[in-house]
Amino acid sequence: MVIWLLAGGGESELGEREGEIRGIVHFFEKHFPDFTFHRITPVRNKRTPDRVKPNAAINALGKTGDAFVKQIKAKLEDKIKYQSLPDAILILDDLDCSCHVEKKSLFDNTVNQAGNGAFKEIQRIIGFAAPELEAWVIADWDNTIARHIDFRQNHKAMQHWLNDKAVSFDRPETFSFYDQSKNSCHDKLSALLIESSQQHINQTVYSKAKHTPFLLHQSLKPDVVAGKCPLFRDFFTQLQNLNQSP
Repeated sequence: MVIWLLAGGGESELGEREGEIRGIVHFFEKHFPDFTFHRITPVRNKRTPDRVKPNAAINALGKTGDAFVKQIKAKLEDKIKYQSLPDAILILDDLDCSCHVEKKSLFDNTVNQAGNGAFKEIQRIIGFAAPELEAWVIADWDNTIARHIDFRQNHKAMQHWLNDKAVSFDRPETFSFYDQSKNSCHDKLSALLIESSQQHINQTVYSKAKHTPFLLHQSLKPDVVAGKCPLFRDFFTQLQNLNQSP
């Protein structure tokens, strides 16, 4: 089964430029080996020192919200010019404290309109990392941060610091609230996770590009996250059911 993956965001989803850290697609490949995932977004433009590529704007990292909606439509319409339709489409985006019902409806409508309705009959799963991917890492702290060589010595202190910042380790999807002036969460969960790692002398600073994709692939237990993150459980279960389809 071929699944086109369209993920919003950037560093956490894509991973590092060099090395074998391949981002969110690596996580899905591990847990659903019977599927073939084609990552459509995010994409990384090749380095162009003398000029900006014509498609740089639509391919730019960090797409969320309305910008991600436009990117989805553009990339789907581009893909069907030279590729067969997939068996399913998986859309994953950071929720950023917005309404998941409204956002899901927006993505659904975008897929249905793309390519003059070419994707209307294609199975799709629309999932959200709430408020962002680092919530999954925090939900499974004992298997991720607590065991990583960069943080295991001070992970209890990091956890205590995050507790003081109102981060819930049992319900990390509930962190913060929507700030209209920022069009996102009032506080950034990943920024606090990074800051918690900066409280200790000589400790490696948490990196969204390096640590998040590594921990998702190497350490994170989906069943643990599913028990604490209802939105994660929703789309992950849909993928599991897709895997059982005839």
